[in-house]
Amino acid sequence: MSAGTATLEQQTCPNCGATTAFDPAMRTVRCPFCGTDFGIAGSAAAVPTLNVDQYVLPFRLNAETSSERIREWLGSSFFAPRDLKSRSTIRQGSGTYVPFWRFDARADSNWEGEVSRTNTRQVQRAVQNADGRTETRWVDEQYLTWHPRTGAHQGNHRTYVTASTGLSQSEADQLMPFPEEGMRTFSPELLAGFSAEQPGVDEDGAWETGERRIREMERAECAQEVERLTRVETQLSDRRSALCYLPVWVYNYAYQGQQFHVSVNGDTGEIIGDRPVSRGRIAMVVAAVAAVVIVIIVAIVLLQ
Repeated sequence: MSAGTATLEQQTCPNCGATTAFDPAMRTVRCPFCGTDFGIAGSAAAVPTLNVDQYVLPFRLNAETSSERIREWLGSSFFAPRDLKSRSTIRQGSGTYVPFWRFDARADSNWEGEVSRTNTRQVQRAVQNADGRTETRWVDEQYLTWHPRTGAHQGNHRTYVTASTGLSQSEADQLMPFPEEGMRTFSPELLAGFSAEQPGVDEDGAWETGERRIREMERAECAQEVERLTRVETQLSDRRSALCYLPVWVYNYAYQGQQFHVSVNGDTGEIIGDRPVSRGRIAMVVAAVAAVVIVIIVAIVLLQ
């Protein structure tokens, strides 16, 4: 992935379709996303060179630490079964560098919106006097008027779009952020000891998502200028792209015959994944809420 062809080869998982880069000296590869073990085909392709800047954020968490964090995570949910932590069998984790497209762009916007002004007016209201009689009085009432505003805004925005076929954008957003200060210019040596998924989404395909996200960021900043934003026109320019390989530990664990998937940010330790739920604990919460509602209803009836 530097000039020429890197000393890595790539193979596509026959189960989930994720493409993984590996040392050609290896004979088998375990897919980091679905856990499938498969042999290296004689037709494995060399990792292609991409004509964009490329970076790697090295792993900071090792396998032992990430596994310990998952154990703690399994026991941290009230709605999970009580024995989930003690009875789960965690399969050996796979550290993999997941590809992300990083997009930077400048946004120039013209916006329209409205701001409110609080006014006071006198209105007649029927009120009860000290004798319990109803009488009409003039009282102050506040009301809002809305006034148009226009303006311009310039912003520089950055977003990350997953290029993985094994990690969805929703999952990627939950794993964020990955600290950028530790990123290093790509070289195959930085991947030593880990696998690296190859981009399953090309730059143009990822930009469709990146552009939408950047426009949403710009709209959110324009919305801070007024109370109600009614229109934004944005022009994007100076787009810059980079491919970043970010560290993720991928685990599978078994509980009562079911398989569950967990991913861990290889730098911050942020965890996302699936946990079974305890029907008994859900029923207990529903019963408690129902009891509170009944008490409130009874209290209202008695006070009438």
